[in-house]
Amino acid sequence: MSKCLQPSVRLDERGSITPFIALFVVVTAGLAMGIARFGAEASMAAQARTAADAAALAGAVEGEQAARQVAQINGARLVSFVVEGREAQVTVELGGTKVSARAEGSIPDSPHGTGAKGLHPQLFNALARAEALLGKPVPVSSGWRSIEQQQRLYNNRGSNPYPVAKPGSSKHEQGLAIDVPLSFAPSLARIAGDVGLCQPVAKTDPVHFELCRLIPPQ
Repeated sequence: MSKCLQPSVRLDERGSITPFIALFVVVTAGLAMGIARFGAEASMAAQARTAADAAALAGAVEGEQAARQVAQINGARLVSFVVEGREAQVTVELGGTKVSARAEGSIPDSPHGTGAKGLHPQLFNALARAEALLGKPVPVSSGWRSIEQQQRLYNNRGSNPYPVAKPGSSKHEQGLAIDVPLSFAPSLARIAGDVGLCQPVAKTDPVHFELCRLIPPQ
């Protein structure tokens, strides 16, 4: 008789397990959706921060129109642009996320803009020679960067229109490289060799220039 009852017991066990399996599937799906949503929001916030930082730098050097264009390149919309003294303050919106940033537009005794701060003296002299040949200042949108700044750029490299070097390998961290506005790059490229500057990745990063070689002190 026990053999006759055995199938019904197994059926009852299977029937009781089925709701738990269904519940597990629902909970797992919910967790997956939550994680995906959190990841998307974090990515959006990082992209918005990158767009704001880039727009602030561009605005500090070239004004509101440049800030607007750089924000658009990074998929964001410029919400506000305010200049206070030497600082440009911007707010951008990307995917419903608003982020503000600021950048200093000039530094004392430098015609090259805020990006010239921290540059190696030989690179600064190369810019002075370029300025003399061109008859106008060389605007520097990005020059020396700390390891933390380079890391932040690298983390958000997917939203950058140009390649970003790994932290620890960028000439920017040594004060030996600059980025200039895209509109100015062709002018500097024409005389770069004459002043000791190189454009190592002109096709993929046309705004990037480096000091060709350091001259040992005498």
